Amino acid sequence: MTVKRNLLFVVFSILAAIGCQAKNSVAPMTPGNVFLKMGDTETVVPLKLTNWGDTEVTHISYTFYYTDKQVSEGPFVLNFDQPLKDGETREVKIPIKPGPKLGKEEVLFNITQVNGQYNEASAGYAYLTCCTVNKMPHKRVLVEDYAGMWCWHCPIGLVATDAIARMYPDDVVAVSVHKTDDISKVVSRWVYEGLIDRYAVTVPAVWVARDNKAAGFDITDAFKIEKSKVTYMNMEVDAEWDETGNNIRVKTQVEPCMLPDEGETFAIGYVMTASGLSDDKWRQEANYAEYSSDSYKDAPEEMKFYADAANYVEGWSQVKGMVYNHVAIESQGMDNGLEDSKMTDFRADEVKTHSTTFEGVNKYSVIRDRSKIEIAAVLFNTKTGKIENAARCSVRNHGTTGIRPRPNLVQEQKKTEGIYDMQGRKVNGKLKPGIYIVNGKKTVIR
Repeated sequence: MTVKRNLLFVVFSILAAIGCQAKNSVAPMTPGNVFLKMGDTETVVPLKLTNWGDTEVTHISYTFYYTDKQVSEGPFVLNFDQPLKDGETREVKIPIKPGPKLGKEEVLFNITQVNGQYNEASAGYAYLTCCTVNKMPHKRVLVEDYAGMWCWHCPIGLVATDAIARMYPDDVVAVSVHKTDDISKVVSRWVYEGLIDRYAVTVPAVWVARDNKAAGFDITDAFKIEKSKVTYMNMEVDAEWDETGNNIRVKTQVEPCMLPDEGETFAIGYVMTASGLSDDKWRQEANYAEYSSDSYKDAPEEMKFYADAANYVEGWSQVKGMVYNHVAIESQGMDNGLEDSKMTDFRADEVKTHSTTFEGVNKYSVIRDRSKIEIAAVLFNTKTGKIENAARCSVRNHGTTGIRPRPNLVQEQKKTEGIYDMQGRKVNGKLKPGIYIVNGKKTVIR
């Protein structure tokens, strides 16, 4: 009996030990890519730590291990202003040194001690992909809303898109694509050709970077998830009216913050959008009972239009006076980028450029205010099929300043070529006497 009791005591002791919560246990969450600017002494990187122990944590010790150099640094001590409570997750700032050259390096962040004692966490470490860059990247998120005037749920997508563009004007590139309604009749018949059938089988359909189909009037979480997928490919777009005032010349600059992975190729797609579109004859299907209910009490301010009984006609199922924003008027290469825009074999500190033209803009009489025209440029990673980044700009008057070339950077410029008459129409064949725009310059043919 004594032997059995001793064996049971040992078993129960082991089980109790297994079931006991650790005393000093802190684990980091893997942050993915972090960006460090070359030349800086150090960059402060946000990391989330969780206290899995049963005591409050006042300080931790940690080390770095650089896998490429096979070098360790530390230990370093992080003191908390307020103790990290049991079960609490908190974001802290950890300084990290950038690498000696542009590129990625795996760095092991290891918490060795908690409150001066051995860290009992089963995974007290995390791998950081440290990207040493020549400039910090700016990620902008493409938000595409597919809608129709005949769809009474589409105001949800319209509101969500307008709201996210208003809240994050520097980080959102918004496009609204209309499906078989009065707007689709007055824009290019080829706008978003093929993409409507792919992404808007049913509407409303709000896509965030074509990776996440968002739902509801608040798409902030979907936006933030995509925003956190940082890129190392920066881009800027510039647009200018030509001499005729009927064509828009567009130039995009793409600059890697560090060298892309081998074999990666990028291409650019474009869409011309217009905001402030309205017509006294237009009617948007809606539902007053739905949009004025408590279900939408927390909706963005843009929803107030649909909750106002004064805006309804045809009973309570249609609204008048609607103003549509970010409407896709015409597009180029929005499937996976234009063929002639493909870019590869980047070098350090190199800027690549691509140019295109939107011709005959004046034929779109639905655009009442030309100052509300914007050009959006979208960078596609043709290897992964993902949207890498996006940019947008208004259209400046001819002859005013656009993107300034950066000194000591290689520029690859594609000139706007072709012959156009003074109405902006492209001319082929033998020229009759008159004034033409030849390769961007005014020419008189006698």
